[in-house]
Amino acid sequence: MWLVDAFADAEFRGNPAGVVLCPDGLPPADRMQGAARAAGLPTLAFLHRLTEDRYRVRWFTPGKELNICGHATVASACYLHEAGGVDDALPLVFETGAGELYTHRVDGGFAIDLPVMRTVPITPPPGLEKALGVEVTACERAEDDILVEVGSVDDVASLKPDFEALAAIDCRGHVVTARGGGADFVSRTFFPALGVDEDQVCVSAHCKLAPYWAERTGRETMSALQLSERGGRLSVTLAGDRVLVAGPAVVRGRLDDLP
Repeated sequence: MWLVDAFADAEFRGNPAGVVLCPDGLPPADRMQGAARAAGLPTLAFLHRLTEDRYRVRWFTPGKELNICGHATVASACYLHEAGGVDDALPLVFETGAGELYTHRVDGGFAIDLPVMRTVPITPPPGLEKALGVEVTACERAEDDILVEVGSVDDVASLKPDFEALAAIDCRGHVVTARGGGADFVSRTFFPALGVDEDQVCVSAHCKLAPYWAERTGRETMSALQLSERGGRLSVTLAGDRVLVAGPAVVRGRLDDLP
């Protein structure tokens, strides 16, 4: 397992992920889930090489398999280019259960091309404001997550959610955002139902945040900050039904033994 910090300018910043290369094919799901639980990282990405530029990938949190995970895919691209001997000029294709994902090297980092995930306005679910401990300015929902806009950057930064109460709300996770803060927008993301109370930098959340804030700012390319403990800086571009998310990544090291 290779440890990689995605959307980080230095080690121990950004969002950590484990990358496991499986030359003989992906192991059974229960073994991958057990390894993810034992590793205790936000996500483990398991890769099987199909061709020089194409890989099968599955992602596991300590508690559940994910249908999509952007930061662990960026971490996988970083590992393949930095330590796996893949040509920097070669774009990569990752085959997933939700379709194909694409990455390529950009100046100072990596970019991932993902499908846009649009949200629709909803009434805040009962108990949401109490669980977050903040007044909700706007509330929208995608198929999997709830997106919450709050009044200020400070409101986002100072959140201390009740994770048990959040996990009881019927959704995958919660994306809390506000405009400004040295970027076009800031966010924090919480997934206690998946065994990850706070995701340090969540790329799939930005597939929802990009169209949400593009509509409000009138801009297709925006800067974003995730105000988690480790923090992360991203660039997002809305391009029709796709979102391009870019940022730096750092290979931290290798662990040889997994269960």
